[in-house]
Parts: sequence; C-alpha cells; structure tokens
Amino acid sequence: MLRLVLSLLLIATAARAEDTSERAIVFEQMFEGWLASVGATEGVLALRYNGEPVATWSRGRDATDPVALASLSKAITGACVASLVDDGLLSYDQPARDILDLPEAAPVTIGQLLSHASGLHKDYTQGPMAAWKDDPTPRWAELTPRALEPGRLAEGGTYHYSNENYAVLGTVIEKVTGMPYEHVCRTRVIDPAGVQGGGSDRFAAYLPWGGWQMTAADFAGFVDYAFGPQGILTDRLGDLPSVVIDGPVRYGMGMLQREMDVGRNVWHFGALCFFDGPDLGAYAVHWRNGWTVTAWYNACVTWPDMAALDAAMAGVAYGVQ
Repeated sequence: MLRLVLSLLLIATAARAEDTSERAIVFEQMFEGWLASVGATEGVLALRYNGEPVATWSRGRDATDPVALASLSKAITGACVASLVDDGLLSYDQPARDILDLPEAAPVTIGQLLSHASGLHKDYTQGPMAAWKDDPTPRWAELTPRALEPGRLAEGGTYHYSNENYAVLGTVIEKVTGMPYEHVCRTRVIDPAGVQGGGSDRFAAYLPWGGWQMTAADFAGFVDYAFGPQGILTDRLGDLPSVVIDGPVRYGMGMLQREMDVGRNVWHFGALCFFDGPDLGAYAVHWRNGWTVTAWYNACVTWPDMAALDAAMAGVAYGVQ
C-alpha cells in the first residue's frame, strides 16, 4: 500500500517539477518515503544535475559526516585501474597472474576482473568480512592467491558477482605502483575529482571492494568525475571492459550499465549487513539526462526494496513512473 501511495505521489508531483530545485524536493520526498517503507531511521541523499551540486538532504544524521560506501567502492577501484591503463602501467587484456608472479594461477585478465567475468563463482569474503570489520589490516593480498586458484574458476566470460575480483585488482594496483592501494587511488581519482575520501573507520580491511567512506555529496562528485557529463570514462564506456548480464544491462568498471540511445546510464548498490551490526546500504546512479543521485541508509534491505528505490529515483529523474 505504501509503495502505491509513493507511486501516486510521484505521478502527481513529478509533472510539476519544472526546474532542478523543484525536482530536488520530489527526490527528497520520495527518498524519505522509501526510508520509512524499509524501516530506516537514518538517511542521506545528495543530488547533482549536469555536473553541478543541487541539494543534500539528511534525516537522523549530519549530511556532512562520511558514510561507508560498501560496494560503491568498486567504482573507485575501476576508475583507478583505468588511470593506470591510460598511463601504460597496465592493459585490460593482461593476465593478473603475470603481474603478480603467480604462474600457476588461472589466466584471468584485468578486464575480466573489472567485469566480474573471471569465472569465479564463489565469494570467500562473505563470511570473513564480519571478523575483519574494525580491524584495518588490508586483506586483499591474502585473498588474491586463493581467488586465482584454477580449481575455483569456471570458464571465464560470464558475469558472476564476487568481491574477490576486486580484491585481486587491489593487489594488482599495489604491485604495479609499489605503493599502498589507498594512496594510489586517492591520488589518481579522488583528489582529481575534488572530493575527500579514505578508508572507512570500520571497514578499511576491504577497501578495494567495499571499504571506502566519504560524504554522500562527495561521492556524487566522484560519480560525476568518472561517469558524469564530462566524466573521464563516460564517452568511452562502450570501449572499456564490460560483460552482458541481461539484455542491455552490463557490468564493467565497478558499475552496472544500461545502454541508452545517448550513452550508458550507470548505477550500483552496496550493502554491509552483520548479525551484530551495523546494517547499512548505499546507492549511486548517473543518468545520461544529467541527474546524479547518491544515497545512504542504515538498513539492510531486500533486492525488491533496492529495485523500488531505483525505480522511484529514476521516475523522478525522468518525470515518469
């Protein structure tokens, strides 16, 4: 019933949103209603349009406090790898084992890791992550040899989401630069984006795939820097590594992608849910009509809940349900 009310509110209000400030109010109303529907008591929303900040809204917490990005961190790793390729330090068709001096490992390429197309159909991180929280010891190097064991990988080329793909990328980044992952990626893609971010207070152990933190507004700025109207990856996404998930939906460079007439929309969800807490989620999207939205909430939600949030935000962005 609540989702029906939200849909009716969208139909009634989105048509009247004639400028960005009015549209921002509708985004905020829809997000606040969605928070209530999933039982979240805290939430932050940041909005940008055509590469410029529009509004930030929060409930239950200060919008200027950094939030854990969870799997949105993968977009930072993806952009970081792209910068290394651009500088000739990597190539997308290189096998990771050649870079890491692991000759017995599976011949998985950098592009396959970026696309979750390595053939790795299991995710060893899902259990240990609970034990690793609150301990900033980097875990990606210890995960890498096991992730690349030939016996664990099926034939590559088909999408299967696994944090271990991005753990390997974190190790690759350190190997080719000789510097810590966080320093490399901050220098290459966080600072140039004009934003601030770093390892999460609680989840730094899984930085390359789920451990970054920054404000929602700063992450929106990063999304625009990488995927927005003048983004460093925007106009070449079709030429960068990605793999088909279903129909026009693909995965690559740390983001889900949908082919549109004017380019590719990109989006991602993140979640960190533990038996003893915390429970949190994050969402980021850039539509080629100019809108960028990032959100954070203190709830562990279902896939249908995520889809409802994405549909509600897209409906406001495009003025339709």
